[in-house]
Amino acid sequence: MERSKNILQTIKEYAIPYYKHTYHTKFSAQEIREKLLQHVDTKERSFFSKIFGASSSKKDSYQGNIDGDTFKIHRVKKGKNSNRPVILGTITPSVNTTQVHVVMRLPYFNALSLVIWIGVLIYIGLGDATPANFTDANIYFLLFMLCFGYLVTTISFNYEASKTKKFLKQILQPVVATHESDWIIRN
Repeated sequence: MERSKNILQTIKEYAIPYYKHTYHTKFSAQEIREKLLQHVDTKERSFFSKIFGASSSKKDSYQGNIDGDTFKIHRVKKGKNSNRPVILGTITPSVNTTQVHVVMRLPYFNALSLVIWIGVLIYIGLGDATPANFTDANIYFLLFMLCFGYLVTTISFNYEASKTKKFLKQILQPVVATHESDWIIRN
């Protein structure tokens, strides 16, 4: 039974381009903000630099906004992997640790373009599906293209998410919450 739970958890973690986790760290909320500011470029970019990919001045190449106890960042990469995750985070102080709730998701534009692409494929594959011209080749082509689009999106998202997880572990240096008091939220 335990093995099946681990398999299902692994499938859930890697089969959907979405990641949610809570890190517990010994640093205070202010120290976490300072560490993020050291590694994240928060300068506003011009339209020209967004299009032509001017690189970040920070060594880890992350850009975004840090507002109080929340942040929204993304990895800057030369090249065109548009499936890199948007990292949303909330910093919450607790009694013995500070909790950092992290959500990684696809950018909305990428998710919308994937849905449109799948819709167009279904329309092309099944649009002229009359019994006279409907063949197994139509179904195989449609299934192949749907699987291909899904796999490209999921694999590239997970590849970039693993790099971001390493970055967050390096910054936050998480600890294991061992006591129930570690989970109590400070007011």
